[in-house]
Amino acid sequence: MTPAALLLAALALAGLVITSLPVVLLERLRQRRRLFSRGPRGRASAPSPRAASTPGRPHLSILKPLKGLDDGLDENLASFAALRGIDYEVVLSVADADDPALDVVDRVRARHPEAPFVLVVGGAPEGRFGNPKVERLVAASRVARGDLFLVSDSNVRVAPDAVADTVALLDDPTVGCVSNLFVGAGARDLGAVVESLHLLTFVVPGNVLAAWGGVPCVVGKSMALPRSVHDSIGGFAAFGDVLAEDQAIGLAVKEAGFRVLLSPVVVENVVERRSLRRALDRQVRWGKIRFAFSKALFAGEVLMNPFPLALLSTLLALAGGSPWTGPLASFALLALLVRLLQASFLARLCGAPLPLAGLLAVPLKDLLQLATQVVPFVSREVVWHGHRARIGKGTTLLETGSRVRLAGA
Repeated sequence: MTPAALLLAALALAGLVITSLPVVLLERLRQRRRLFSRGPRGRASAPSPRAASTPGRPHLSILKPLKGLDDGLDENLASFAALRGIDYEVVLSVADADDPALDVVDRVRARHPEAPFVLVVGGAPEGRFGNPKVERLVAASRVARGDLFLVSDSNVRVAPDAVADTVALLDDPTVGCVSNLFVGAGARDLGAVVESLHLLTFVVPGNVLAAWGGVPCVVGKSMALPRSVHDSIGGFAAFGDVLAEDQAIGLAVKEAGFRVLLSPVVVENVVERRSLRRALDRQVRWGKIRFAFSKALFAGEVLMNPFPLALLSTLLALAGGSPWTGPLASFALLALLVRLLQASFLARLCGAPLPLAGLLAVPLKDLLQLATQVVPFVSREVVWHGHRARIGKGTTLLETGSRVRLAGA
């Protein structure tokens, strides 16, 4: 077993190097405000300049799909009531008139009567889209008046200047899409802590590495694009039958010849309470999405989780009575220390306080993540809010006997 143990240790060592790189890159992105984009490749000509903004209408339309009562929904919406540095409207898009989110909307609007909120209930052909978030975006875009769109999930909370700083990157006519880094906030139980750590120690580094490598990696928690670019790629409706509409949009924007940027602005993904099973199910679903886009890249993600590899190398050596057991055990402890330091630095750079209890949960999160990383190799099905669907290439939603209707984002 010694060769296998040493191979796992070598992979873990490579993983520690790879996962340390985003810490350095994120410092460059956040502190020096230097972007990683390398521009469109293989294009004979640059995209045509955008039309000037139309006088008399909001410059930015924030499209916010709502369904049900997300954690902290009241304060999440309120954070968009008084944004600074930009003319904007917030289009709140709800499918059903009896959705409990509407009561929260009424309370927030009563507290902030000056907020530029626009409410849309229904407004899209029911049953046309397999992805209900796209359905809500289509309905919102039909009434939106802005020249720029910002897609913002209902569990996102922002600082007053965050949106203006993000969409400022679209002043460059070669930029077609900008997405934000996002971190968990408000965790109050183990499931929420695990989910927040996954965002901090895996999703954030993955997005930073992708941006540095010039690979579009767009997560639709908070993403902006000009209306003209939206129209040129077929609008949101063109992505109604894919699960990962955000990444598909990013790839389409790049294919159209525009740059896709990662903003240095970090927004909050509020997650206060989660069962551990729900948190892990989400990781599995996201893993299946990435697997559908690239099996090879997904397989390489094991290097983004080096501590379990180091621990497995030690266990293999111990089981085989290898003389390398002692050194490999020491290496596993070193790997754990490095992971804790990485999490601490990432939290500081993202402005996401990480209490001691959260820091100590990092090894548990890493071990659980390794288990979730195996699932996409044996299953293409996802269960999303009680509905079952099968994922095809590019996360196309495949029917499972009857038309798939997925509830929630």
